[in-house]
Amino acid sequence: MEISTKIKESFPSLEPKECPYEQNGYHLSIEATKSNIVDIARFFIKEDFYLADLCCVDYIDYLELVYFFSKHDKLLRIKVTLKIDPEKPSAPTISHIYNIAHWFEREIHEFFGVLFDGHPFMVYLFLHDQIDFYPLRKKQVPVPDEDKRLLNSFKPEEQEDGFFLNLGPQHPSTHGVLRVVVKMNGEYILEAIPVLGYLHRMHEKMAENRTYQQFYPNAARMDYLGALNFNLGYVTTVEKLCGIEVPERAQYIRTITCELNRISSHLLWLGAFLADLGGLTPFLYTFDDREQILDILEAVTGSRLTYSYFRFGGLFNDVDDNFVDGVKKFINRLRSRFSMYDRLVTGNVIFINRVKDIGVMDRSYPIRYGCSGPVIRSIGIPFDMRKHEPYAAYDRIDFKIATGTNADNMDRYLVRIQEMENSLDIIEKALKELPTGPIKADKIPKKLKPPKGDIYHTIESPRGELGIYIVSDESDVPYRMRWRVPSYSNLMTFPELAKGTLIADAIATLGSYDLVIPEIDR
Repeated sequence: MEISTKIKESFPSLEPKECPYEQNGYHLSIEATKSNIVDIARFFIKEDFYLADLCCVDYIDYLELVYFFSKHDKLLRIKVTLKIDPEKPSAPTISHIYNIAHWFEREIHEFFGVLFDGHPFMVYLFLHDQIDFYPLRKKQVPVPDEDKRLLNSFKPEEQEDGFFLNLGPQHPSTHGVLRVVVKMNGEYILEAIPVLGYLHRMHEKMAENRTYQQFYPNAARMDYLGALNFNLGYVTTVEKLCGIEVPERAQYIRTITCELNRISSHLLWLGAFLADLGGLTPFLYTFDDREQILDILEAVTGSRLTYSYFRFGGLFNDVDDNFVDGVKKFINRLRSRFSMYDRLVTGNVIFINRVKDIGVMDRSYPIRYGCSGPVIRSIGIPFDMRKHEPYAAYDRIDFKIATGTNADNMDRYLVRIQEMENSLDIIEKALKELPTGPIKADKIPKKLKPPKGDIYHTIESPRGELGIYIVSDESDVPYRMRWRVPSYSNLMTFPELAKGTLIADAIATLGSYDLVIPEIDR
């Protein structure tokens, strides 16, 4: 492997280990040290890798930091691990190399107690100063008073060169319980600081106290708008870990229902985004269309929002002719509505003036922040996990990837409109090719006990790259489960884009992201 040779040339002391991708979800594994982790990060950013995720695992005898570096232009993922002392856990920061590490490291500090030397803003990201123990440590490790003072040190105070304003945590433009503290000079933003955690429910901790089957409903509670996609991401990760083969019919039905869920998510975003900008009429049309999808999905899944339809090895139940007929009718209906949305929204001069050339990203953002989904595709990068790392039946269905050119709020809108049209094409092709046969693998045990090891798996949610990392100790309960959610890295770009803009334009930019805050506050 070419990258392995480059790593050895740059770091003669390292021994990259090749790993079976189908089994682990990454191609190489490297053991780093405190003395070379910063140089390793510099090497990967120079080679155009983005930091897909950074998490921590408590093995009691030691803590292990796990870095996943990935490429946008080809399927190549490298796992870098760094073992640290659990008694006095510390590691060098890489936040000056990868912007997204700024948040990853804060999160690890408050949940595991790892101090990142050189980090400029080591305050609470999700938790609060009433937490007495680091929540994700295997044994109770108390939070020392000096750590509490550090973590709780974010207190905005009035200054002579500006004033502070709170967006949220109840503001409707934040699409959930999000607070953004903005420092203002008149109507211009000098600084924007997102404050998270108002909806935090400790899903990753709950995963350590539930069997694999008992965790089914949790996935849907993170991204409630793309619940089927999160449900699919979870079951496919466990299936790959256990080597479970899924019948073809189930794979196609998974694809169809996930694309319906993607469209319903995009429709809700479209209505809410336009409402943020003062246009309330389209909201009524988008919800009318979305209700048709919810009726179809409710008939087969039993739910209208937090779906838990997929099972390890297949589906909860099969679809019937009524489902197929209903989906076909919906495809014809929505295709006829796009011209109406085009007249009502796309060509509307007020809408154009609110979004055109505002919130413009450059091509460095995906590398520095790891942003994904329509956000990265609006830059012109055709990065979509459905093609990049295919799952379900996506490798058997040909479809287009919608991209933009200007990477502004307008392009993020246009990409999602095109994605809905492309999703209809995917659904139509999947229905034509829908095979007969079983919908669930035989002999799936009531209690799964995956082999010892780990796996990192990704899928494309409506908001972008969803990554799930599971460490198994051969029991029926995950030893560690980590969720890398797209809204997290997408939101991380907002402070940089908002700086120097009018607050009205910042609201438009924030709305263009299609954030789901419960997925960030997982």
